[in-house]
Amino acid sequence: MIVDRLHCVRGLLASMLAVGAENNPSAQPSHQPLQPTPSVAFHPPPPGVNYEDNGTVFGNILRGEQPATVYAESDTLLTFRDRTPRAPLHLLVIPKQFIKSIRNVSPDDIDLVASMKEMALDVIEREQPTAYQSDDFVLCFHVPPFNSVDHLHLHVLAPATEMDYIMRYGKYRNGTPWCIYVDDALGRLKIGKSAV
Repeated sequence: MIVDRLHCVRGLLASMLAVGAENNPSAQPSHQPLQPTPSVAFHPPPPGVNYEDNGTVFGNILRGEQPATVYAESDTLLTFRDRTPRAPLHLLVIPKQFIKSIRNVSPDDIDLVASMKEMALDVIEREQPTAYQSDDFVLCFHVPPFNSVDHLHLHVLAPATEMDYIMRYGKYRNGTPWCIYVDDALGRLKIGKSAV
């Protein structure tokens, strides 16, 4: 029990000090699913989208200037592995169109958010079928200023039961000022409100 509490405190301190998982071996998930290989590739933009307007790391990935481990791609979305995974499967679904954050999503964007959720669920079903079947996953957006990249991205984490306690019930917890689940955002958009 004392060891569990020490691990919990260590995880909390590491999160507070922004120590990445690459510097904290105990923060690594116990196992990783089979995954694609990181690669550098240009991801064609949808009509009317210019990647040069996107100065974020995600813009670099879309332009093929930075590697990413891609799991899915459509004409409008890209799904790739998070650089500091907090679950055996931790992916990000981004729109190819630059949208700064979930705060910039309006009811007009409901189809985009729904397609982000659909792509996330498709990848979970393929990569973590047991987690998919048992609803053992988290799909959420971080709310500014608690986001790390100023480009809209949906976190996909599965299985949630294998996440570190601090991550599952802290950083990725719905109903906090820093996190909103995709279904809650969609519910707000459906009634004409902003996503957050």
